[in-house]
Amino acid sequence: MTQTLEAPPDFLSEPTFLPRVSQHDGRAIEEALAATLFDSGVRLRGAIVEATYAASDPPLLKRLREDGVPRLLEPQSQRFTTKRFLEVEQLKSLPYAPSAPITADNFDPEMARSLAMGALLFEQRQRCDHYLSAALPYYDHDFLKWVSHNDRLLEETSAANGGAEIDRRPLIASVLPGRQALMKPEFVVNRLLDYPIAGAYVQPLLFDPVRAGPEKLRLYVEFLLALAGEGIPVMASRVGAFGFVLQALGINAFDSGLAQAEASNLAQLNRPLTERERERRREGRGGGPDKRIYLEPVKTTMKGAHADAIFERPGLRYRFVCNYSCCQYRGYEDLPARRRQHFLCTREAEVSEVRMRATTGLRLDFVREQLRDAQETGRVVRRALFDLGAAAPTFEHLDRWISLLAQEQVNRASRTEF
Repeated sequence: MTQTLEAPPDFLSEPTFLPRVSQHDGRAIEEALAATLFDSGVRLRGAIVEATYAASDPPLLKRLREDGVPRLLEPQSQRFTTKRFLEVEQLKSLPYAPSAPITADNFDPEMARSLAMGALLFEQRQRCDHYLSAALPYYDHDFLKWVSHNDRLLEETSAANGGAEIDRRPLIASVLPGRQALMKPEFVVNRLLDYPIAGAYVQPLLFDPVRAGPEKLRLYVEFLLALAGEGIPVMASRVGAFGFVLQALGINAFDSGLAQAEASNLAQLNRPLTERERERRREGRGGGPDKRIYLEPVKTTMKGAHADAIFERPGLRYRFVCNYSCCQYRGYEDLPARRRQHFLCTREAEVSEVRMRATTGLRLDFVREQLRDAQETGRVVRRALFDLGAAAPTFEHLDRWISLLAQEQVNRASRTEF
């Protein structure tokens, strides 16, 4: 480890899942933390809090502080690069939000200083245990300019941490790579090594681990391993169940929302609203995605229609019995209503199983076996759903994840031989 890197926090040193705390998931996390007659509630090892949620000062943040849960506040500064953020009141009202979109041509040293200091002051007021740096996307267009802007922003953040106005805390660098950055990890890695950081929080501009093909999965994993190979602990953002594959490869920490936010798509977040969407919002008809439910036996977050089809078939649903506190003494029929608590309890239990394996080799074998079991269960589900006349999911992502683990194991064996 280089001298500029600080000692990593515990949640980066061991397999850890950090839920994203947002207005969508806050209530579910509160309920999962609460003790009952039958269990003591979920015990989190860390949490990622979205700045727009923290700004409303919800009581959940006080509860997390009292429970000693390490909290990182995501500044969401990547949203400031298009006009869309000016239409979102929660983003526009953040104390460090700029008055106009940040572009490759207008971002100057004064803007960098203001954004870096403003984000740190906000995190300090929220009494965060660690700081998560404000960052900008590594867009492919004007790539070198965005590299320079991120250098300046991290330099200002590092200089302010522990200065006259900011109490010193471990600093984790936010990294938002586009395709060029993923293909050239040295552009990012070599720069991060120059700063006193305790880790890196990686959120690609476009990455869906379920839909991504083998080449994109490989690029993403190699980017993370390039950081880890230089002694920089890595936290992967919005990866869902793919986090287990990463933990098998030595990337300990990952986050996601509760049965949502399991993919990164900045362009989708930043795209202008259509007139139809504006009209629906004015009428209070925002719509929204289908209710999705995480089913651990297939390591997949399923569409509500697919989950219902599974639970309606007695010969199939026994495979999906959940014995965790979220579902004990409860039936299948109300699982959609508690899907977020179910996701959190299940995900915490899964990661605990990985953490119990003491070495990367044992974790790799364990995760691979879990994925093979999920693959076989997926085949059974697919056949059953075709019998029901439903459009069945393919579970092809499990094949790609297993292949990725096998290839990485071969690569490591070949490196050991030489």
